[in-house]
Amino acid sequence: MLNGLTHWLCLLPTTLAVLIAVFGSAALSIAALLLAHRVIPHGLRSQHNDLAGFVLAIIGVIYAVLLAFIAVAVWESYTAAGDLVQTEANMVDDLYRDTISLPPELAVQLRQDLFDYAETVVQKEWPRMEAAMPPHLKGWRVLDDFHLKLVAYQPQTSSAVAAQTEMLQSLRKLYDVRRGRFHAAEEGLPAVVWWNLVVGAVLLVSFSCLFGAPRLRMHAVMVGMLGASIGLVLMVIVLLDNPFLGTSHVSVEPFQALSMAVETMDYPKPAK
Repeated sequence: MLNGLTHWLCLLPTTLAVLIAVFGSAALSIAALLLAHRVIPHGLRSQHNDLAGFVLAIIGVIYAVLLAFIAVAVWESYTAAGDLVQTEANMVDDLYRDTISLPPELAVQLRQDLFDYAETVVQKEWPRMEAAMPPHLKGWRVLDDFHLKLVAYQPQTSSAVAAQTEMLQSLRKLYDVRRGRFHAAEEGLPAVVWWNLVVGAVLLVSFSCLFGAPRLRMHAVMVGMLGASIGLVLMVIVLLDNPFLGTSHVSVEPFQALSMAVETMDYPKPAK
């Protein structure tokens, strides 16, 4: 259920998703306060303000540490996903340039494959990743064709052998980085972490409702702001935990820049 909710929020426009998280959390927090106000008499709650405040401070510190730890972890994962994309584009660019060491006819064919691969990532794979759909197979087929053509080449000089060997090594690394991109798109925080975040938020808001404040409206404002703050941080975690999903995702700009850079290179241009 939590996984479906997080995916739904990521697929919304970022501003709308943040507003839903903030105002939804604030509304739920105020509703919890009104329920507590009806069930537990104000006089009883006000008699235990000191104890409630002490327990609330402990829970608040524990939950703040948990939130900070998770937020840093998902930010690092988000940054790593962006680095994978940039590395993948760089490797394709390097392979494109390395084709200059090969026979012209073969080099043109390999450049065409690399150009098709970059276009496939931008036009076919990225939209599917944004929509949480299975990866498109054309990218693998294009790389397999490139691999087969490169392996079938029989170099006649030591420099050509070195060039082929280096390109094969780069291609293997490209395979690894590509798999890493798909892995980053599929992995996320374990369910147990999400349940800890949700239960911790419920406990924190619940204890804030146990105070017997002199004015209910002022108490509702404070509890609502607490809920809104928690909802805002949780929304940040949701968005960063899904680096390729929805509109707030890792940019495909490195591959777009690669496709544009090909047009400026002084090599025979691949067909579009």
